[in-house]
Order: sequence, then structure tokens, then C-alpha cells
Amino acid sequence: MKSKLAKNIVTGFGGQLIAIVLGLIVPRLLITNYGSDVNGLLSTVTQIFTYMALLEAGIGQAAKNALYKPINEKNVTEINNVISVARSYFRRITLLYGIGVILLSIILPFVLKTNIDSFTVFLIVMFEGLSGVVSFYFIQTPSILISVDGKNYVNNEITLVNKIVSYIIKIVMASMGIKIVFLQFAYFLITIAKVFFYEYYFRKKYKWIKFQKCKKEEKLKDRNSYIITEIAWTIFSSTDMIVLSMFVSTQLSSVYSIYNMIFVNLNMLLSAVYNSLNYMLGYSYHGGIKKYEKMHDSFTTIFLGIMTILMSVCYILTVPFVNLYTRGVTDINYNYNQLPLLFCLVQLLSWSRYVSGNLTGLAGYAKETSYISLVEALLNVSLSILLVHKFGIVGVLFATVIALPLKIIWCSYVSDKKVMHRSYLKTISIIGINFVFFAVVVIGSKFLKPMINNYLQFAVWGVMLTVIFGVICTSLNLAVNRECYKIIRKYIIKNGNKSLRSKNQR
Repeated sequence: MKSKLAKNIVTGFGGQLIAIVLGLIVPRLLITNYGSDVNGLLSTVTQIFTYMALLEAGIGQAAKNALYKPINEKNVTEINNVISVARSYFRRITLLYGIGVILLSIILPFVLKTNIDSFTVFLIVMFEGLSGVVSFYFIQTPSILISVDGKNYVNNEITLVNKIVSYIIKIVMASMGIKIVFLQFAYFLITIAKVFFYEYYFRKKYKWIKFQKCKKEEKLKDRNSYIITEIAWTIFSSTDMIVLSMFVSTQLSSVYSIYNMIFVNLNMLLSAVYNSLNYMLGYSYHGGIKKYEKMHDSFTTIFLGIMTILMSVCYILTVPFVNLYTRGVTDINYNYNQLPLLFCLVQLLSWSRYVSGNLTGLAGYAKETSYISLVEALLNVSLSILLVHKFGIVGVLFATVIALPLKIIWCSYVSDKKVMHRSYLKTISIIGINFVFFAVVVIGSKFLKPMINNYLQFAVWGVMLTVIFGVICTSLNLAVNRECYKIIRKYIIKNGNKSLRSKNQR
């Protein structure tokens, strides 16, 4: 288990870091070579399908929860049954996803406010969507089993290679000024190549899996609830950029996308590590609630603490970075001093419920949680449309910040009262110390005005602030949750020392 843990952390974090570095180059090239309009369009379309792909997570999460126990018990018969039912669902939903791709390809050219011709928009949407169709049908089933088996490093490695190749091709083609449609087509071809990697690994390592014909009455527990939750999250997450593209312009969406790029990349960096480790939560839950409780609090402390450190640095350095990144771009103003605070709050509020949200599914509260997710999504959409006309980007982000606390309250209630049967004190203290720290940084930053004129100065400030905030925030979090250090010591520090001794012996 510890060997898998180390591999998952290294490949998850390291792979995502490499992808982020390459990913920073592409939007800059798109803006300078094609203009903000094209970058805004591509960002909007990519976001739509990124979150449409979350529809699979409804089935995926239900399948994961159903697989934890039989994999832990090495029950091959039950594993075969669950994975067969999951594949059947994925292949059925692929048809619906394909229909959605066709409809979006026809509708979006007429509803997005862009200067790009309709046929080009149609092709861009179609190729982006077809990549998702291929992924749904061939990739999702094996990737779920690999993840629950504790080998998410395999998924990370395949994803990393896929992203590196995609970014390199986009960088080369964009630098040559090749039509944007061909960039999307190239991405579609790379997704097809990804299928062969999964087929090869799955056939080699999981020969014992025997897919069987599923009866109609065989179902994944809570899969409808998870699907509703993911549809709601799809709506919730996609709202901002789509509303801007429909009611204002794709140029303003480009502004949003540059700021969003920073926070999405950091979120993906931390999510890569979290997704590589969250199988431990599933195993701990089935090992007893007291054992799980310590793991639950430690995961919340570690991941919310890390995100608080990152957001504290981002709050100070986002505007200087955007000014450097968009230097020379004159077709629209990219300087918005209000945006860093709102983007930071979105991330902090989202991560405040990551672990507790996962527990609501493990403990059988997926149905109730899906209703809360739906209310949250509708609230966000309504407020975004209401506020965008007067406040633009600030309005849609403010709507998101208003909607997020609703699910935090619900997930904390289920986790603390319904499942772990304890007071809210531990959860409030962990979340509270991080928000207090961030608030102090926001207030204190008024007296800190870093002069940044190049990327070297930006890097120096970034390292310096990360170290300072990291030491203080980590100390505060460990003071609030002292059990966290024991978990880190047990699963990470000892494992690292063991690996080091093993290398020295060799």
C-alpha cells in the first residue's frame, strides 16, 4: 500500500506540474497569434466539455464505492460483477453524450457572442466533443478499476503523456499559425491513441477480469443520485464562462479564462494528489468509523491547508502575473484587481467540502446530497444571469461565492452528525483556522506591494511567500489537529525513509 501511495503522490503531483508548465504556454500563444476572441471561444468550449465529462463521474463514483469492499476482500466474483455493470452504464450513456455533442455543435455557433464564423465554431465543438465520446466508451471503465486498486499512478502517467503530446502539438501548430480547427482535430487523434494504452495495460495486468452480460435489474447503488449531483456540478462549474460568452462576449471570456487558468491549474495540481490518495478514505471507512474519523480530519487538514497556502500566495501575485502574461495584448483589458479575492474564495470554499462530500457518498447519503447540489447549481445560474449585466466578470464570480456555502453546511452536517456522531467543533476549527489565516493575509497585503517587472522577480516572490505562509499555516493547522502529524508520519514520512534505505542498500 505504501509503495502505491508514494507512486501516486509523485506521478500525480509531478505529472500535473509538468502539464501546468506546458499549459501556460498555449493560452499565451492563442492570444498573441489568434486574438482574445479565439482564446475565449476555445476556453468556453473546453470548459463546457470538461464539465460535461463529469457526467461519467456519477457512474464512476458509484462504481468506486461499490468496488472498495470486494477489492479489499479480494472477491473476484463481485469485482467482475461491479465492473461489468459499470461498463454497461458507461456504454449506454455514451449514446446520450454523443447526442449532446451533436446538439451543442449545432446550437453553440448561434448562441455564443463571437466574431468567428459559425462553421468553424461547429467544427471546434464537434472535435472537442468526439474526444469525450471516445473516452466515455473505452477509457472510463479500466481507469476506475485501476484507481480503486490503488494504482492511480498508471492513470497519472497515461494522462501526463497525453497532455505533453497535446500541448507540444498545439504549441508547434499555433506558432506556425495553422487554422484553429486543425488544432482541435489533432487533439481528437491523440485521444484515440490514449485508448490503445489503456487496452494494452488492462489486458496485461487484469487478465482475470471477465466482463459478463448484465441483466437489466443489475444496478450500481446510488448511481442516479451521483448522476444528478454531477449534472448539478456541471451546471454550477460551467456557468461563469458560458454566461459571459452568451450575454457579453467571448473576449471577456478570454479575460476570465486567463485568471481561471491560474486557479484551475493549482486546483488540478492538488486534485491529482487527492485523487491518487482518496482510495485510502474508502478503505478506512470500511475498516471502522473511529479509524476513518482520524483519516477524515487529516485529509481535510492537509488538503484545505495546502490550498489555503496556495490561495494566500495567489491573492498577492495573481495580478502581477496576469500583467506579465498579457503584456503586449491590447484588444481587451486584462487588469481586474477585484478578481483574485473572488477566485481564491471559490477554491477555498470548494475544498472545505471535498472530504465531507466524499463521505456523504460512502455513507449512503448520495440521494439527499444530489438535491442540495441541484439547488446550489440553480442558485448559481440565477444569480450569475442576474448579476452579469451590471457587474460582468465580478458578478458571475460573486454569484458562485454566494452559492458555495450551502453544500458545505450540508456535507458537514451529514459527516459530523449523521455518520461520525460528533460535534461540529473539529470541522469548524479546521476550516476556521484556514479562513482566518487567509483573511489576515488579505488585510496584511494592503501594506505589501511587490514590484514585479519580470518572471524572475515573480518567481523569487512566489518562493518567498510560499515558504513564509507555508510555515505559519502548517503550524496553525497542526496545532488545531494534532492527530494529522501521526497520519503523515505513518503513511508518508516512514514510507519515504523506507524507500530511501532501500535505494541505499541497492
